[in-house]
Amino acid sequence: MTIVIPKQLRSLEFTELTLVELNDIDVDRLLPHLWELVVKQGRMSSAPKDADDYGRYLGALAANERLEGFDDEHGKKVLDGWLRSSIVRIGAKGRARSGTQMDYIQPLTIASYRAGLPKTRRHRHAHTLIYHLLIERLKLLGVEAPEKNLRYALEKAVGAGVKIGVDGQWVPEYDGRTDIDINALLSLYFLEEFTPLGAREATYGFRSSVVPGATRGLAGDLLDYLVAYGGRLTPSAFVDRFAALISLRLFQLPLRVARATRHVLNTGEQSEDMRDDADVANPLELYCDFTRVRGSASDELARQCVLRDLEIMSGFMPDRLLLRSLREAALSTLRKRGEEIRNLPMPDSLVAMVSLREDMRINTYADIRIQEIEAETEENGTDEDLEFIASVRDSEALSIEQLTTLLVEGLSRTALKNQVGWFSSTGGIKKPYGLITGSSNSRRSWRYAPSDDLMYALLLVCFTTGQGPEARPRVRMPIVKLLKVLRDRFGILIDRPPAAFDSVDNRAAAAANLEAFKRRLRLLGCFDGLSDDFSAQYVRNPLETE
Repeated sequence: MTIVIPKQLRSLEFTELTLVELNDIDVDRLLPHLWELVVKQGRMSSAPKDADDYGRYLGALAANERLEGFDDEHGKKVLDGWLRSSIVRIGAKGRARSGTQMDYIQPLTIASYRAGLPKTRRHRHAHTLIYHLLIERLKLLGVEAPEKNLRYALEKAVGAGVKIGVDGQWVPEYDGRTDIDINALLSLYFLEEFTPLGAREATYGFRSSVVPGATRGLAGDLLDYLVAYGGRLTPSAFVDRFAALISLRLFQLPLRVARATRHVLNTGEQSEDMRDDADVANPLELYCDFTRVRGSASDELARQCVLRDLEIMSGFMPDRLLLRSLREAALSTLRKRGEEIRNLPMPDSLVAMVSLREDMRINTYADIRIQEIEAETEENGTDEDLEFIASVRDSEALSIEQLTTLLVEGLSRTALKNQVGWFSSTGGIKKPYGLITGSSNSRRSWRYAPSDDLMYALLLVCFTTGQGPEARPRVRMPIVKLLKVLRDRFGILIDRPPAAFDSVDNRAAAAANLEAFKRRLRLLGCFDGLSDDFSAQYVRNPLETE
């Protein structure tokens, strides 16, 4: 069946609700642009036009007087291999994927933004969202000059050996005296071959979040980690954990939006996650397996949780199409009232939009759009398609709900593919800091099983005290408290099954999983378990294990 949707109704983007565009994303490649936003205080440069001319940049670097032994054919091959393995990522060129080009510079140093790469910015608005959330968080904490404060913290973390030029040009260069990692030094020399370009304000329509609990959590994690550990870790280690935290929080964001949206549609009221009056516990229940025994009860529970959340994402598609249609109908037919609703804080705006479902003008708008779909399908579809539209029109559902049904039928293939792409890419199924393991081509093989890199990053954040500029690392805490922090802050369950899967067998599986988690902590060198008394078992900060 092919319901033909008119061009003006085909867009799936509703970033006022979702905050990001739900499609596949690579967190590593957005970091250079995030560094740029921080340094340039919300501005970005255009991409270079010669990203496919890697050979010229390689030749210029090989001839650099500060490098020795790379100017002959053999030396250039060695330099090429070094750059490709450690400094620059080479990717396919264009949608046709014909030829290659420089994709992005590894974010080993704050200067990686100088290249203006990646040229193709498939960041789904995530980099600009993160920047705005960090600035908003600093303002909420009462920090003066939040932009300068954030830049200073980032320079401390990944700015070793970098001298950033005057504001307005922001040209980063090696300062010529600081001892830094050899890969970072080579990266700086390579970046100096790129001509700096002018910058302009990065456009992004962020007003407010529909789930302040989720977005404040994202900003809080990154800021606490940045302040508490910036300068204590090597830049490469810092970046790996920073990317892990971003990836996990981006993975959770649409799940929390989906739950909040469903709550409003069912009750007409805001959920706890939508309230702005206090920090709320993470409502997600991501049971994570540490036994690593395929087919075990714990492994199966982690797999069932992934399938549950894929279903939540699938159900989110018709909900967001309904809400987008309500917004467009309100703007089109209610005029001033529609603008007022749109300009409300997103939690209030969402409740107001849902309250319009039975408004006669909203449903008249929907009738017109349904007629457009019917006309387009009559011209390009089949009799079976038209019969389906007629059956929907004959139902007792409101016209705005009928419109949503037709939009879902016509757009579901693309929308679901994009949502699964977001789920798997932010879940890190191909990354060393992944939350999900399994075959990328088989969703039924996916389960929540955090990698060591992700666990290390989570432990570091769990051990911070204070917030933002006051964040400091603590040395140790009881494992009981650590489990509670992981549950309340990150929605990660280890020692208990989710409420929907609670049973005697699953509790036993979770008990075995807790023992496996302790073994993992021992391997990381941060578990003090000299007593069998659970309340006397402690976990140490991974950076304080000496």
